[in-house]
Amino acid sequence: MRKKNKQGIFCISLDFELYWGIRDKKTVQEYGQNVEGAWRVVPKLLDLFKKYDVHATWAVVGAMVCENQKELFDVSPKIKPQYADENLSPYGQFYEEIHQIEAQYIFGKSLLKMVEKTPFQEIGTHTFSHYYCLEKGQNKASFLSDLSSALHILKKNNITAHSFIFPRHQHNPEYINEFKNYGITTYRGTEKIWYNSSSVGAEEGIVKRAVRYADYFLKMGSHHCQDITEVKQNGLYNIRASRWLRPYSKKLEKLDFLKMRRIKNQMTYAAKNGKIFQLWFHPHDIGSDIDKNFEYLDTIFEHYQYLKEKYRFKSLNFKEIKDYIDGNH
Repeated sequence: MRKKNKQGIFCISLDFELYWGIRDKKTVQEYGQNVEGAWRVVPKLLDLFKKYDVHATWAVVGAMVCENQKELFDVSPKIKPQYADENLSPYGQFYEEIHQIEAQYIFGKSLLKMVEKTPFQEIGTHTFSHYYCLEKGQNKASFLSDLSSALHILKKNNITAHSFIFPRHQHNPEYINEFKNYGITTYRGTEKIWYNSSSVGAEEGIVKRAVRYADYFLKMGSHHCQDITEVKQNGLYNIRASRWLRPYSKKLEKLDFLKMRRIKNQMTYAAKNGKIFQLWFHPHDIGSDIDKNFEYLDTIFEHYQYLKEKYRFKSLNFKEIKDYIDGNH
C-alpha cells in the first residue's frame, strides 16, 4: 500500500552538452552522428514531454550556449583548470582547432531557446566547459571561475540557473559548499550504493563496473529511489539519480525487456511508497536509432501515466521538487 499522505515523484534530468561532454573520449568522426542527432531529439523530446505532461530539468554546458567562437572566447573562464591529463581540458588544442568543427556540434543556443519556451522545463547548469571536479590538477579557484562563466552566459540569455549537475557525476563536497554563494540550490546526487559512488576514471574497477552494468537489467539490492525527507541537506537540495536511460544497442536488443521492466519496477516502487525516482540521460545518447530510443520513452511515459492515475505519481523538475518540499515539510 502507498504510504499515507506521501506522493511519489517522477523526475527527469538531462545533461545537455552536444560535443562538449564527449570530446575527450571520442572524435567527431566517431560520435558525430549522435551529436547531430540531438538536433532532432530535442524538439521531438519536448513534444513528447508536452504530450505526457512530463516536467524536466535540463542542465546545459555553458559553452554550447555561445553564439559563435568569438563569444565563446570572450566569456570563457579567466582561471583555467590545469588537469594532469591535458586531454580533459578544452582550452588547449581543442580551442585552437574549434573553427574546423561544424558549428552544430559545438553551439546550440537555438536548442536551448526551444527548451526555454516549453512549459515545465527548467534550465540548470552543467558547468561551462564540462568541468571535471575530481580530476588531478584542477582546484576550487578554477571551478568557481568556470561556474561564474556558466552562469554569466545564461544570464546573458535572461536565464537564471538554480540547479546544478556534476559532469560525469564527479561530486566534490568542497564545491557543493560554495553553491549558495552562486544561487545554486539544487543538484543531482548519485545513487546511494557503493557501485555508483563518485570517482574518476582511473578509480573505476572492473567489479564496480560489472555490478553497475548488471543493475541496468536486474535489481542488485536497491530500487535507487529517494525518500523526500532525505533531499534537503544543509540548506541545499540533493536529488539523487535513480537510473540512466541506457540507449538502444543492437547487440543488447534481447535484453530490452529486462531493461524496461527494471525501470518500470523502480517507478512503481516510487509511486507506491511515496519516493522520488529520477531518470536521466543526454540528448545525444539517443541521437542515433532515434525511433527505437523513443519507443523506450513512450513505454516509460505511458507507465508514468498509469501510475499517475492509480497512485497520484507526479512529474516534477528539480526546482519544483524544492518548492514542493518547502511547501510541505
